[in-house]
Amino acid sequence: MTAVTDQDHTEHPEHPEHSEHSEPGEPAEHPEHPERPARADGSRADGAGAWDDGLIARRVNGTAAGSSSEEQPAVVEPRASTPQKVVPLSYDPQLASRLDALRELVGLSRARLDNRTLSQAGRVLDEAAARRRLSGQHTVVAIAGATGSGKSQLFNTLAGVPISETGVRRPTTAAPIACSWSDGAASLIERLGIPPRLRRRPLQAMTDADERLRGLVLVDLPDHDSAAVEHREQVDRVLGLVDAVIWVVDPEKYADAMLHERYLRPMAAHAEVMFVVLNQVDRLPGDAAEQVLDDLRRLLDEDGIVLGEYGEPGTTVLALSALTGDGVGDLREALARFVAERGAPARRISADVDITAARLWPAYATRRRTGLSEEAREEFSDRLADAVGATAA
Repeated sequence: MTAVTDQDHTEHPEHPEHSEHSEPGEPAEHPEHPERPARADGSRADGAGAWDDGLIARRVNGTAAGSSSEEQPAVVEPRASTPQKVVPLSYDPQLASRLDALRELVGLSRARLDNRTLSQAGRVLDEAAARRRLSGQHTVVAIAGATGSGKSQLFNTLAGVPISETGVRRPTTAAPIACSWSDGAASLIERLGIPPRLRRRPLQAMTDADERLRGLVLVDLPDHDSAAVEHREQVDRVLGLVDAVIWVVDPEKYADAMLHERYLRPMAAHAEVMFVVLNQVDRLPGDAAEQVLDDLRRLLDEDGIVLGEYGEPGTTVLALSALTGDGVGDLREALARFVAERGAPARRISADVDITAARLWPAYATRRRTGLSEEAREEFSDRLADAVGATAA
């Protein structure tokens, strides 16, 4: 878990003598070791450690298979002429009350619960406190997916410039890469452990559609099924910190057991802060795309994920092609509405509290003798009910 310390929320302008592509307030990268150039994804340019799974040769728009070794265009981080004042996140009274109740419950439970359960509950409280100290004007959204799903290409399409490497060699993305549509997100990105050299901005000449994404911080993650253990660990770590996630699936692996059992099913409570995108629909003939999309919805329903249809809150499910651009506008529009609401951080924390309270409930709902007095049991029940957001019976 990334340690976050109390700090003021003023982002400092970049020193004018630094010309590297860093987030405002962060030191620029110094090319002290030119013999080991780094790519945009953090991997070595000489290809050391690269691995080819041979599963899916993603088509890259207008480039040959070996073009991923070419240097990606630099995207300059604009300098702030004045310090950027960041407004910290605020929780509504109901969520704040639930967090207080959970904190009190954990304090009362140290002699009753196992260390793992206490640690998980403590982590939720720590991360809620850490997120509250950071910008409430930004929404951090991770793009996650399996090998060959095309998530990096979608990341580049949304940014409007090649930031994250794409290609046939696996894994392509070796480290998380962040792209922020507005200033003031440096502390948020720092919390994710993303160094300045892997922080970017979209094209400076933003369209009206891009302006609507102001406040978005998009993070391209390594493959969740990567052969490299450290890549999978990075995915799990960052997913525990972001406000929302876009799951990118492809027609070949949308039903993959690892995706559903390890990620989607356990994250069902986070339905309101998830998108599931079926990519590469240009590969599907005729009505096949609709058939696959319907089957994907069926699987998500079986995972217990509430789908956001007919204006109801829940997971947004879309079909698109990052290669041709078909359907990308729909995702951009959905993201613009999502970011403009500025409600994702609180909804994410609220879902975390729901999951934690559900884990704690069996310890207090048992009929076995526990040695607690009736008065103590009532106090535990009251605190748990407050954390769940319900009235104790």
